[in-house]
Amino acid sequence: MATTSSSIDAADTRAVGSGAAAGTFDRVLLAVDDDTDDRVRDVAVSLAAAHGAELDALSVVRMDASVDHWDMVVERREEEAETALDAVGDAGRKADVPVHKRLRYGTPSAEIGLYADGNDVDLVVVPEPDRSGLKRLFSPSNLASNVRDATAVPVVSVPTNE
Repeated sequence: MATTSSSIDAADTRAVGSGAAAGTFDRVLLAVDDDTDDRVRDVAVSLAAAHGAELDALSVVRMDASVDHWDMVVERREEEAETALDAVGDAGRKADVPVHKRLRYGTPSAEIGLYADGNDVDLVVVPEPDRSGLKRLFSPSNLASNVRDATAVPVVSVPTNE
Protein backbone atom coordinates (compact mmCIF):
# COMPACT_ATOMS: atom_id res chain seq x y z
CA MET A 1 0.00 0.00 0.00
CA ALA A 2 1.42 3.39 -0.92
CA THR A 3 1.54 6.03 1.76
CA THR A 4 -0.97 8.41 0.30
CA SER A 5 -2.90 10.86 2.39
CA SER A 6 -5.99 8.65 2.03
CA SER A 7 -4.17 5.59 3.42
CA ILE A 8 -2.81 7.64 6.30
CA ASP A 9 -6.29 9.12 6.92
CA ALA A 10 -7.70 5.58 6.96
CA ALA A 11 -5.06 4.62 9.53
CA ASP A 12 -6.06 7.71 11.54
CA THR A 13 -9.65 6.49 11.57
CA ARG A 14 -8.69 2.97 12.68
CA ALA A 15 -6.46 4.37 15.43
CA VAL A 16 -9.48 6.00 17.09
CA GLY A 17 -10.55 2.58 18.33
CA SER A 18 -7.10 1.93 19.77
CA GLY A 19 -7.23 4.75 22.29
CA ALA A 20 -5.82 7.66 20.28
CA ALA A 21 -7.91 10.81 19.94
CA ALA A 22 -9.61 11.28 16.57
CA GLY A 23 -7.01 12.06 13.92
CA THR A 24 -4.00 11.77 16.21
CA PHE A 25 -1.39 9.25 17.15
CA ASP A 26 0.38 9.33 20.48
CA ARG A 27 2.86 6.61 19.66
CA VAL A 28 4.23 5.53 16.28
CA LEU A 29 6.33 2.39 15.87
CA LEU A 30 8.92 2.21 13.11
CA ALA A 31 10.36 -1.20 12.28
CA VAL A 32 13.94 -0.80 11.02
CA ASP A 33 16.88 -2.91 9.96
CA ASP A 34 20.17 -2.23 8.23
CA ASP A 35 18.41 -2.12 4.83
CA THR A 36 15.65 0.32 5.78
CA ASP A 37 15.25 2.96 3.11
CA ASP A 38 15.59 6.60 4.24
CA ARG A 39 12.09 7.24 2.86
CA VAL A 40 10.56 4.84 5.36
CA ARG A 41 12.34 6.56 8.25
CA ASP A 42 11.31 9.99 6.94
CA VAL A 43 7.65 8.98 6.66
CA ALA A 44 7.60 7.69 10.25
CA VAL A 45 9.36 10.78 11.62
CA SER A 46 7.01 13.06 9.64
CA LEU A 47 3.92 11.25 10.90
CA ALA A 48 5.14 11.43 14.48
CA ALA A 49 5.99 15.13 14.12
CA ALA A 50 2.64 15.95 12.49
CA HIS A 51 0.73 14.27 15.32
CA GLY A 52 2.98 15.35 18.19
CA ALA A 53 3.67 11.67 18.82
CA GLU A 54 6.59 9.78 20.26
CA LEU A 55 8.43 7.47 17.89
CA ASP A 56 9.50 4.01 18.93
CA ALA A 57 12.20 2.60 16.65
CA LEU A 58 12.38 -1.18 16.86
CA SER A 59 14.97 -3.39 15.25
CA VAL A 60 14.73 -7.14 15.56
CA VAL A 61 17.85 -9.28 15.31
CA ARG A 62 16.68 -12.32 13.41
CA MET A 63 17.28 -15.53 15.33
CA ASP A 64 16.68 -18.48 13.05
CA ALA A 65 17.89 -22.03 12.52
CA SER A 66 21.21 -20.78 11.13
CA VAL A 67 21.97 -19.08 14.44
CA ASP A 68 21.66 -21.54 17.29
CA HIS A 69 24.10 -19.87 19.64
CA TRP A 70 25.62 -16.47 20.29
CA ASP A 71 28.24 -15.99 17.64
CA MET A 72 29.74 -13.54 15.20
CA VAL A 73 26.61 -13.61 13.02
CA VAL A 74 24.45 -12.39 15.89
CA GLU A 75 27.00 -9.76 16.86
CA ARG A 76 27.15 -8.47 13.27
CA ARG A 77 23.35 -8.33 13.06
CA GLU A 78 23.23 -6.55 16.40
CA GLU A 79 25.75 -3.90 15.26
CA GLU A 80 23.77 -3.33 12.05
CA ALA A 81 20.55 -2.99 14.06
CA GLU A 82 22.12 -0.47 16.43
CA THR A 83 23.39 1.58 13.48
CA ALA A 84 19.87 1.64 11.98
CA LEU A 85 18.39 2.68 15.34
CA ASP A 86 20.95 5.46 15.71
CA ALA A 87 19.98 6.82 12.27
CA VAL A 88 16.34 7.02 13.40
CA GLY A 89 17.41 8.74 16.62
CA ASP A 90 19.36 11.34 14.60
CA ALA A 91 16.40 11.98 12.29
CA GLY A 92 14.08 12.32 15.28
CA ARG A 93 16.35 14.87 16.97
CA LYS A 94 16.44 16.96 13.79
CA ALA A 95 12.62 16.97 13.66
CA ASP A 96 12.25 17.46 17.44
CA VAL A 97 10.51 14.09 17.78
CA PRO A 98 11.23 11.97 20.87
CA VAL A 99 12.63 8.60 19.79
CA HIS A 100 12.82 5.47 21.93
CA LYS A 101 15.24 2.94 20.45
CA ARG A 102 14.52 -0.73 21.10
CA LEU A 103 16.35 -3.90 20.13
CA ARG A 104 14.78 -7.36 20.27
CA TYR A 105 15.71 -10.86 19.19
CA GLY A 106 13.53 -13.34 17.32
CA THR A 107 11.27 -13.39 14.28
CA PRO A 108 10.77 -9.79 13.08
CA SER A 109 7.03 -9.85 12.31
CA ALA A 110 6.18 -11.63 15.56
CA GLU A 111 8.34 -9.32 17.68
CA ILE A 112 6.96 -6.20 15.97
CA GLY A 113 3.40 -7.40 16.60
CA LEU A 114 4.12 -8.23 20.24
CA TYR A 115 5.78 -4.86 20.79
CA ALA A 116 2.93 -2.94 19.12
CA ASP A 117 0.24 -4.77 21.09
CA GLY A 118 2.09 -4.54 24.41
CA ASN A 119 3.16 -0.88 24.30
CA ASP A 120 0.07 1.16 23.38
CA VAL A 121 1.30 1.80 19.84
CA ASP A 122 -1.23 3.62 17.63
CA LEU A 123 0.43 3.08 14.24
CA VAL A 124 3.14 0.80 12.85
CA VAL A 125 5.30 1.92 9.90
CA VAL A 126 7.15 -0.77 7.94
CA PRO A 127 9.01 -0.90 4.64
CA GLU A 128 7.45 -2.73 1.72
CA PRO A 129 10.01 -3.59 -0.96
CA ASP A 130 8.95 -3.84 -4.57
CA ARG A 131 7.95 -7.47 -5.02
CA SER A 132 7.20 -8.05 -8.66
CA GLY A 133 7.90 -10.94 -10.96
CA LEU A 134 10.04 -13.72 -9.54
CA LYS A 135 10.37 -12.11 -6.10
CA ARG A 136 6.61 -12.39 -5.61
CA LEU A 137 6.59 -15.96 -6.92
CA PHE A 138 9.38 -17.21 -4.65
CA SER A 139 8.43 -15.12 -1.63
CA PRO A 140 4.63 -14.78 -1.47
CA SER A 141 4.63 -13.07 1.94
CA ASN A 142 6.57 -10.07 3.19
CA LEU A 143 7.20 -8.21 6.42
CA ALA A 144 4.30 -5.79 5.95
CA SER A 145 1.69 -8.52 5.44
CA ASN A 146 3.15 -10.62 8.25
CA VAL A 147 3.04 -7.65 10.66
CA ARG A 148 -0.58 -6.97 9.67
CA ASP A 149 -1.34 -10.57 10.61
CA ALA A 150 0.55 -10.28 13.91
CA THR A 151 -1.16 -7.18 15.35
CA ALA A 152 -4.47 -5.36 15.50
CA VAL A 153 -2.65 -2.01 15.31
CA PRO A 154 -2.96 -0.21 11.93
CA VAL A 155 0.08 -0.73 9.69
CA VAL A 156 1.31 1.73 7.07
CA SER A 157 3.72 0.21 4.58
CA VAL A 158 6.07 2.50 2.70
CA PRO A 159 7.15 1.30 -0.75
CA THR A 160 10.89 0.96 -1.28
CA ASN A 161 13.02 0.20 -4.31
CA GLU A 162 14.73 -2.88 -2.84
